[in-house]
Amino acid sequence: MTSRSHRSFMLGIPAVILLAAALAMAGVGLLGTWLAQEQLGEARAAKAAAVAEAVQHDLERAIGYGIPLPRIEGVGAFLQGIADRNPDIGFLALTGADGMLLQSASSGGSLPDRKEMETLAGSLRSLPTPETRAATLQPIERDGFLILRLPVRIGRLSSEGGGGGVGQPPAGHVLVGVQPGQVRGQIAGELATVTLGGLAVLLLLAELAGVLARASFRAPLRRLARAMEEAAAGRFATLLGRRPRDQVGRLLFSFNALVFGLHERRQRFAAHAEEVRAAVFDPEVAEAVDRTRRSALEALGSGLEAAPRREVDSRADDIHSFALLAATSAAMLAPGAGNLSGGMLAALPAVALAGLAAGYVIPARLRRIAALLTALLLLAAAVSAIAAPSGSALASGFLGALSGGFAGGLALSYARRQAGDGGLPSILRALAVGALAALLWAVAVDWDGGLLAASAMLPAGLALLLARPIVVPRS
Repeated sequence: MTSRSHRSFMLGIPAVILLAAALAMAGVGLLGTWLAQEQLGEARAAKAAAVAEAVQHDLERAIGYGIPLPRIEGVGAFLQGIADRNPDIGFLALTGADGMLLQSASSGGSLPDRKEMETLAGSLRSLPTPETRAATLQPIERDGFLILRLPVRIGRLSSEGGGGGVGQPPAGHVLVGVQPGQVRGQIAGELATVTLGGLAVLLLLAELAGVLARASFRAPLRRLARAMEEAAAGRFATLLGRRPRDQVGRLLFSFNALVFGLHERRQRFAAHAEEVRAAVFDPEVAEAVDRTRRSALEALGSGLEAAPRREVDSRADDIHSFALLAATSAAMLAPGAGNLSGGMLAALPAVALAGLAAGYVIPARLRRIAALLTALLLLAAAVSAIAAPSGSALASGFLGALSGGFAGGLALSYARRQAGDGGLPSILRALAVGALAALLWAVAVDWDGGLLAASAMLPAGLALLLARPIVVPRS
C-alpha cells in the first residue's frame, strides 16, 4: 500500500508540473491573443486606409485628364494587383456615381463574389459622403466587414482636404474592406502552432522532472531505508554509494560514517581484548577476558566482521533521460527521409528495428561508450542535414532511425538485464514520450526538414551529456 501511494506521488510530480505549465501557457496565450487581435486589427485598419487613399488618389488623377470613371481601362487589373500584394485586406471595389458596382477584387476564396459585392455596394448607396477626411476614414460595419468608403472627386484631389463636397457629388467611391474574423483566424492558427510546440517542450520537461525527482529523492531514500533495515538485522556490510550533493546526500554520508565508525570500533575492541588476554599471565583472568570478548562480539553480531564496501546499484533512471532525448532527436531527423517512395519509406521502421536489436545485445561494459557514440551520431546526422539539406536529408533520416533504435535497444537492455528496480515500463514510456514530443514539434514547424534537423541538435547534445550516469559493472 505504501509502495503504491509512493509510486502515485512520484508519478504525480511530472503531471502537476505539466498541468501547471499548461495552465500558465493557456493564460498567457489568451492574454496574448486578446492583445494581438487588438493590435493586428488596428494595423489592418491603418493599412486599409492607406491603400484606399492611394487608390483614390490614382483614380482622381485619371479623372483629372478628362476620362470618365466608368471608362477608365485596366481598373479591374489595377485593383486585383493591389489585392494580391495585400492578402490581409479583404476586398477592393469601385462604385460609380449612382452607387452601382463597377469593379471589384479580392485575394481570398472565401471573400464575397460578384453578386455579393453588388449587394454590399447597394447597401452603401444611400449613405451620405462625409465632409472631412477624418470622417471619411471611419469604417462602416457591414456583413462582418469593416469597410472604408472614400469618394472619388472631380476637379480636386483628395490631398487638398475635404470630403465629397456639397456642391458637386463625387464621381464614385473606393471601397476597401477588412474582415476582423481573418485576424482571429490568423491568431488562432499561430496560437495552435505555439501550443503544439509548447506542449512538445512541456512533455519533455515533465518527463525529465520526474526522473530528476526520483534520482534526487526517491532512489536515495529507498537505498537508505533498505540499508537501515539491514542494520536493524545486524548486517552492516554495505556503504551507500551515489550520494547526491544535497541535504539527502549528507544524510547518506552520515549513515556511511556511522557504519564505518561501528566497524572500526568493533575491530579496535577485538584487537584490544586480544592484547589484554595475551598480556595476562593469570589463566583465570585471561579466560574471563576472553569470555567478555566473545560475548561482546556475539552481541555485536557478525555483520561488523568484514569491512563495509561501497556498492553502486544500477537503476533504470540511469539511462531514462538518455533514452528520452535520443528518441526525440532521432524522431526529429526521420522526416528528412519523408520524400521517399513507398518501399523506401517502409524501410525506415526496419532500420530502426535493426538498430534496436543491435543496441540490445551490446555487452554491459560497453553500454556507456555505445551511448556516447550514439549521441555523437545523432549530432553528426543533424549537422549534415543542416549543412547539405538536399544531398544528406535521406542519409540523415536513415541514420536518425538507426541511432534512435540503437539507443532504445541500449536502454531496454540496461533496464532488463542490469537494473534491479524493474524499470522497463518507464523506459518504454520515455521512448513513446520522446517520439510524441518530436511529432508535436514537427507539426508545429510544418514538417520543415531543416528546422527539425536544427531542433534535433539540442536533445542530441543533452543526450551526450546524460550518458554519463550509465553504470559500468566491474569485472
